[in-house]
Amino acid sequence: MADFSIVADVSAELLKLLRAQMCPAPVSAPESIRLAAPTDKNGDFQLGLYLYDLRELGEYRAGAMQRGADNIRRRPPRPLTLHYLLFLNSKAQIATGAETEQRILGRAIQVLSDYPALDVNRAHPYSPELEEQAAISFLTLSFEEKTKIWTALSVPYQLGVYFSVSPLMLSSRRQETFARVREVEVRGSTPR
Repeated sequence: MADFSIVADVSAELLKLLRAQMCPAPVSAPESIRLAAPTDKNGDFQLGLYLYDLRELGEYRAGAMQRGADNIRRRPPRPLTLHYLLFLNSKAQIATGAETEQRILGRAIQVLSDYPALDVNRAHPYSPELEEQAAISFLTLSFEEKTKIWTALSVPYQLGVYFSVSPLMLSSRRQETFARVREVEVRGSTPR
């Protein structure tokens, strides 16, 4: 199972994918794509990748401690879904123009469509066991739901690409040792 850095590792892997597939066209330099928040007005980038929500994936939920072969019980991993927003830097929008902006967003959608799964083992090589791939899924948010995201950030609404990555299995560090039963002694009582 993945350790706590899985969230940052997946974001870095997405950034690496976008930089590799979108540069030098339509984005001229890899540094022009970065992890950023839409509130970052002074950043020198064109395309921002923003993790705006993180949720537990309820379908995978398991509550009981899990027994291992090493006489240790561990809490089950926490299944997560990461919600991302790809957006154009408003400072860069003024300089590039609407047509270039649309080309950048179109290429970003194409990249995410061409690579619909993320290899969690490559993104997070610290896991002692193999992880399943995490799916990249476009979110079908209503205009009102998108507006709420931008309003919460106190930034005017702008066009963006909304997608999720899941499942990510975040391991627990909580564990307990237990002793296995090795022999049983049964004493019978004499009948009266």
